Amino acid sequence: PGYGLRGSFAFTNSLPFQVRRRALPTTTMADSTTANSAPAQTQAQRRTLKLDTLVAGGTAGACARTATAPLDRVKILMQTQHLTSGGAPDKYRGLWQGLVRVFKEDGVKSYWRGNLANCIRVVPYSATQFITFDHCKTVVASFTGRNTPSVPERLCCGAAAGICASVVTHPLDVVRTRLAVQPELRGINHTFSTLWKEGGVPAFYKGLGPTIASLAPFVAINFASYDTLKALAKKHDVCQGTFSSLLLGATAGIIAQTACYPLDTVRRRMQLKGRNYTSTVNALSTIARTEGVKALYKGMSANTLKVVPNNAIRFMVFEHLKSSPFFQSLFVEFNTPSSAHLPKPLPERA
Repeated sequence: PGYGLRGSFAFTNSLPFQVRRRALPTTTMADSTTANSAPAQTQAQRRTLKLDTLVAGGTAGACARTATAPLDRVKILMQTQHLTSGGAPDKYRGLWQGLVRVFKEDGVKSYWRGNLANCIRVVPYSATQFITFDHCKTVVASFTGRNTPSVPERLCCGAAAGICASVVTHPLDVVRTRLAVQPELRGINHTFSTLWKEGGVPAFYKGLGPTIASLAPFVAINFASYDTLKALAKKHDVCQGTFSSLLLGATAGIIAQTACYPLDTVRRRMQLKGRNYTSTVNALSTIARTEGVKALYKGMSANTLKVVPNNAIRFMVFEHLKSSPFFQSLFVEFNTPSSAHLPKPLPERA
């Protein structure tokens, strides 16, 4: 009571500087109107959450993995049989023979044994790969000022994607491997409890070193190869669409798996029960010395036949979803700033 206009300003001026700024906003009606009338294209470029990339990557990974699960199971059995059989003669000597033997011993359902755990792992694994690679390319472009990254930059982005995805999903990968090679395990919950009893949290991260050592270069080469081949195809106006995605994905997969397969064999063996090797280098030298260099490539034919369709299907599904207008429309509000985050006009002063 008794405060006039001059008294109000005197009281305001006595407050600290920070409070005065908050009490007397500098935003004007014209500024707010300009912000609200920003072009739609500019707002669309300011993507706050790449949820479409996340969902498309996870869906693509699940579809590809389920389609190639039988080949993956035979490959893992061939890679680990020397340890699981106690040095007995190999039961699985080739892809076709392995598929037939698994069918005769356990039936059709055994081809997809552990596939649920596999998909639970693959969905976040694939989603993390795609969104990390996409984000890293955006960061690189902001530093270099170029929309098209170079091959070394693509390799670095792919390596980052592989490392992030491996760390996030490695426990599920260990569970999947155990389910595939240990028939006594009765499901995901039983496998989790068994691993916990074996060694607690560290048991779920057995083989993380060789996993990163094998998957980081694989993902780096895979994504860099696909992205480079895709850019070349677009530059030279080669066939686009579903067939192009399938072909480019298959080619990238062959290049990556040929370079990294021995490390994948070591990774699988180090995930098994017990301490069979002291390090990745020790595993490579021990396998080569006791079983021969060819042992590092056991199951590679099955892996090649798995990687080619798996990679092809994964990139094809991803590209198809990302280019689908219906799929894009589902994530418009997630991928662009909502009106709630934009500056609001101030009420008019009397």
